[in-house]
Amino acid sequence: MVRKFVVRVNGKEYIVEVEELGTLGTAAQAIQQTQIVEQPKPVVQQPVQSAKPTQPESKPAKQESTPVSTGSESGGGAKIVSPMSGVILKVLVSEGQKVEYGQKLVILEAMKMENDIVADKSGIVKKIHVKEGDNVDTGQVLVELE
Repeated sequence: MVRKFVVRVNGKEYIVEVEELGTLGTAAQAIQQTQIVEQPKPVVQQPVQSAKPTQPESKPAKQESTPVSTGSESGGGAKIVSPMSGVILKVLVSEGQKVEYGQKLVILEAMKMENDIVADKSGIVKKIHVKEGDNVDTGQVLVELE
């Protein structure tokens, strides 16, 4: 399948056709089969809007997170794992606390964004594996529910 892309380099626009080789092709083969067709197009300069957040930079932006868990949910327990690498900003529950589905358990900062880690089911907090300030990796267990 051939796909066309418009690429802008140093203010000049190029139409690039890229042929998909499949999973066995290498990047070198893809480069050899790429055909660049220069087509004169006027480049329209548009004002760039600032992408800066409206809140102070010291406070990361908020992002809602979907429930993430692993483990034996048929056995009644669930392990809430980190969906990405980051730093634990706040632990919002304590061991023995009853939690409801969708309740925030932990706030994780990743790439200057706050991510709410929520319970994927109701239960009681069995064990908390992290504390504020901890660095966590993707898939690391944060909280166990029973």
